[in-house]
Amino acid sequence: MVRGDEIGLIMLIDPNSRLFDRVPDLFVSPFPGADSYADDAFQALMKRASGSGSRTVGRELLTRAGGQAWNSATQILWKTKATQAGDLLSDIWSKVSWIDTQKDTIAGVLAEVPFALTTDPAKLVASIASVALDAALDAVTAVPVVGWIVGIVAGIGQALIPLFEGLLDGDRVPPERRAILPWRRYSSDTDQQWVRAFVQVEAAGVDWTPMFSPPTDARPWALADGVDDESDIIGQVLAPFSGKSVAWNGAYGCLPGTFRVAGILQYRGRPQPPHSALRFYSDGTLIHLYGDFTQTGDFYPSLQQLAGTTWQQIAAGGPDSYKVDCVALEKLWRDWFTALYTSAMDQGHGDWLLGYLAREVHGEWRFGASASGVLCAEATDGTTVPLVTRGTFQNGALATPRSRTSCMYSDLVLKGKPRTQSGYLPQKWSRDAKTKEYIAPPLYAQTRGPGMTCVPWPPGELLLSKYRRADDAIVLPAVRAVAQLQRRRLSRSLDCAYVRPDAVGDKPAYAAFRDASLRAHCIEMRKRLLQHPSRMMVEYETAREVDPEYASALKDAGVPTNAIQRGAAKFGLRGSAGAEALDPKAPAPDRPVPPQGGLPFDPDPEQDRGGPGWLGPAVLGGAALATTIAVAVGVARSRRTNAR
Repeated sequence: MVRGDEIGLIMLIDPNSRLFDRVPDLFVSPFPGADSYADDAFQALMKRASGSGSRTVGRELLTRAGGQAWNSATQILWKTKATQAGDLLSDIWSKVSWIDTQKDTIAGVLAEVPFALTTDPAKLVASIASVALDAALDAVTAVPVVGWIVGIVAGIGQALIPLFEGLLDGDRVPPERRAILPWRRYSSDTDQQWVRAFVQVEAAGVDWTPMFSPPTDARPWALADGVDDESDIIGQVLAPFSGKSVAWNGAYGCLPGTFRVAGILQYRGRPQPPHSALRFYSDGTLIHLYGDFTQTGDFYPSLQQLAGTTWQQIAAGGPDSYKVDCVALEKLWRDWFTALYTSAMDQGHGDWLLGYLAREVHGEWRFGASASGVLCAEATDGTTVPLVTRGTFQNGALATPRSRTSCMYSDLVLKGKPRTQSGYLPQKWSRDAKTKEYIAPPLYAQTRGPGMTCVPWPPGELLLSKYRRADDAIVLPAVRAVAQLQRRRLSRSLDCAYVRPDAVGDKPAYAAFRDASLRAHCIEMRKRLLQHPSRMMVEYETAREVDPEYASALKDAGVPTNAIQRGAAKFGLRGSAGAEALDPKAPAPDRPVPPQGGLPFDPDPEQDRGGPGWLGPAVLGGAALATTIAVAVGVARSRRTNAR
């Protein structure tokens, strides 16, 4: 692959450069809002259906549309940075996008990905790799992100396909299918508008803190009735309210270090299952199942893709790393999660928190678990036995030792016959008169006879995980790692030349320097750089765009002002003290923290009981997903190399 040299070394990039020929003017999300049959995005998606005269939306089309949305959002983001921000280093830009002179085509992040109609992760990765987009992102992110993106686009396609499968253009979506989506008042157009705002406006600025800040004020959460457009009550909402409205604060709600978005919680009951699936207590009452809990942030797939990739750019180092105020982020998320957890537990809504706890799966931390469809154990006093207790926050386990049971009831599983409840009907839970603790009914030998299978409570797939506060396990470690990176890179790199610790004219200081100690450290490193041999390696053109005053001081200190002079200076410094850190005593940055949090639309617990998850490898997050996708990435790169 040959990279063209038309870019030059002057940052900003000319917006009329051929490299931007494929960049769309406006981001359009393909994913539907609540009233899908009338939604512009849905109608646009229908028109893109493949095949002559075909108007059926399949999971392959939704998956490809999700991939194309990520592709266009990434293109707009980098065009905005390149043409407006002015802090994009030329050696980085050359790795981001280039002209393949052999094919006379655009490669890297500004290339159009030829996504195939498929849900196969390996084929999706191959499409991305065919234009070297994976290699371009690997060069600017702390860890490879393509596997995460593929997981999200495949996940959203799988999650939404029940809504559209078999529908024709113009048909109304039945209520039972529309119930899959978040309710309109909380979700309409949010995904698209957030992405548009960031890639077209905020990407040009130096404060990305709002993208990674909580979406609501840190105030107690409370239950309220959820109503539809006809004012009919259709469920419940758990959210931080200000009066009768959710206390939105204008931030994006993207969780640092993840590909997840924080939203409010909604609950809607499920229709009664078929009679053969019903189970009963000894008093003749039903053993109920929880309805559907929705963490509405999962329905912002385009924002998830953009934010997760952007955070990994921040975590990789360079000017973007100083566009977040880590001191503010740590306090904002600590206060937000504390308000959520405390108020929910105080009001007896602990089970709602399953969607907001971190759970350990295969050595990594996922964000949230689903209680949808889970058995809802009941006590003799009519209350619900909680899954999430105060002890969960201390020992990481659901329920309590006295409320857990290995056999809530037993089923008859006989070859050739349908599964039914055995003749043993369980008692309900009792409560300790003093401590109010729930006590599971005693176990009986007859529940374990031939052909009988015990059904435990809590369900095994939930009980086997360990749980922690999501801020402790996922969010704050990611924020603190970037805070450490900021300070150490100022001491050991040329970053201080490419960021503004103070406002210059109408250009504000970078967000990180709202921390007075970090600002003072940057100013000190700038003073050292003016006397340090490494100053000869500074890309003067970029420094001039960022801070003309400091660039003038660098010029007076002998810093080369063009690429030819800089090349000669670098040659003379090769192997000398010019490569030393500004502060040799400062430790090097630690290895980047890998993304945590898993992916949205993990399988429901009841689906897990049947075997592998419905999304297969793509639903894995973090290390597990990276391992699974690695083979596909390797194959795709091998094919690309052989084709050169």
